[in-house]
Parts: sequence; structure tokens; C-alpha cells
Amino acid sequence: MRVLVTWGSKRGGTEGIGRTIADALRAEGLDVEVLPAREASRAARFDAVIVGGALYANRWHRAARRFVSRRRRDLRAVPVWFFSSGPLDDSSDGGDIPPTAEVQRLMEQVGAIGHATFGGRLAPDAKGFPANAMAKTHAGDWRNPARIRTWAAGIARALPGARPEPVVERPGGSPGRLVAHAAGGWALRAAVTGLLGALSLRGVAVGLQPVLVPLIFTFAAMHYFRASGARGSAATAFAFAGIAALLDLVVVAGVVEQSPAIFGSAVRTWIPYALIVVVTWAVGEWRWMVPASRETRARPRKTA
Repeated sequence: MRVLVTWGSKRGGTEGIGRTIADALRAEGLDVEVLPAREASRAARFDAVIVGGALYANRWHRAARRFVSRRRRDLRAVPVWFFSSGPLDDSSDGGDIPPTAEVQRLMEQVGAIGHATFGGRLAPDAKGFPANAMAKTHAGDWRNPARIRTWAAGIARALPGARPEPVVERPGGSPGRLVAHAAGGWALRAAVTGLLGALSLRGVAVGLQPVLVPLIFTFAAMHYFRASGARGSAATAFAFAGIAALLDLVVVAGVVEQSPAIFGSAVRTWIPYALIVVVTWAVGEWRWMVPASRETRARPRKTA
């Protein structure tokens, strides 16, 4: 049986956990391929997968998230386990720490069987913010090799009869819902702008765009990201701006003004589009920083 062990890691701590897991699986007689997530996207012929990610503000390392998204179909066909690393204390040794909301969603998308959170590592001379600030009080290595090997040995014992968990599809990320929220934000902005124009306050309407657009799309983004399964922050941000631009092109430039002149004004179009991207992305990132919901904590996934 061939097992792929992969991870997303910035400072090497999560990589060390992945390699410890691989060594433990080999000791159980398994054929193991060890690759960082960026290279594992091209891996083939595996019978089980273990994916790990370093946690930053409750979010997995980007490479780990991308691997799961790109190989979603393949991962659904084999037994999969996830692990996270991050706590800079011994809390992970005191009991199971449930996956974060984001990791839980990824597990549901591929039918992952189990998850474990292991302590992280932070060097005293860590570079970059906020790592260098955290290193002043939280530097150290809280990875527990014995616990990691025990977890991996449990997976090895479970593998012969392991089957993927049922995939949970979340309607929160449906294309229709995405378009509805973007179009709703655009329509509300257009209605307010149109009303002010009808009251001969066109200059006021234009001047209010830097305030009006962030307020409206912050509300739209908060409502959109509230549902489980919502798309990623960056993808949603650019989709919202793209849909707003398309509606401006078809409705405002094509029907109302019958001229593309609107796209020659930074205040009327390009600045608002940039603000839509910024506020939507910020709301989405904040959403992932919020700890897992009570429901998620009450029903943790099985661990090996």
C-alpha cells in the first residue's frame, strides 16, 4: 500500500512532523512517498494520503489548501487524514484540539477520516512579522514525537479496512449564491447613487463612493461568508468586483448612458472596484480567523 504524506510549511516545523509520520508508517511496513504540497500536486498512484498544514491565524498554509482543492477528486477516492501544527504550548498534548473551521470544511470536501493537531515550533531568531514578535515570548519546540508516531501507527493499523467518509457538500459556495450577493451589493449601490442623482445631487453621489461602496459590500460579504462552504476570500473578492464591473458595462454603460465613458472615471468605477476587492477580502480573512463554531467543536471528526 502506497501512502502519500504531504504538508504546507513556512518555517519547517510542519515538514518535520510530516517526516516523523512518514518514518512511523515505514516502520509499520508501508510504502511512503514524502513530498511538500507544492510538489505533491503532481503525485500519482497513492492508496492513502496524509495532509498537514501549519496554522496561521486559524488558517492552513496556502500550499496545503491548494493541494486539497486541486486534488479534490483524487482525495475523495482514497482514505485521507489531516493534521495541523501551530499551538506554541503543550495544549495539544492535553487532549484533542478540533480542526479549525477552514480545515473542517476541507475535510468535509474530501471525506477525510480523521484529524490531529500537534504542537508547533518557533525559533528564537524567527524573521518577519508577527513571528519575530511572538518569538520573544513563545519561542520553542512543542512537537511531541512520541504522540506523532502513535497517531501515525494508529493510521497504519486502520488502513487495511479504511474507507473515505461521506463527502459533505455545502451550498454556501454555489455560483448562484455568489452572483446574488455581488449583484445585490451592486444594485443597492446603484439605487442610492440613482436616488441622489434624481435629487440633483450627482456630485454628492460621486463623492460618497469611497464610503458607500465599502459599507454596502462589507454587509454583502459578511452575509455571504456566514454560510458554511463559502468560497475563498481572494476568489470571492475578485468575483464580486468582476460581477459589479460586468453589470456596470451592461446596465450603466450599455443601457442607461449608452456610452463607455463611465470607465474613464477612476472615482466612479476603478476606485470602487478596488474597494470592493479590499473589503470583501478583509471580511473573508476575518471570517477564517474566527474559531470553529460550537457545532463544529461539539461534533469533531474521528481521529485515528
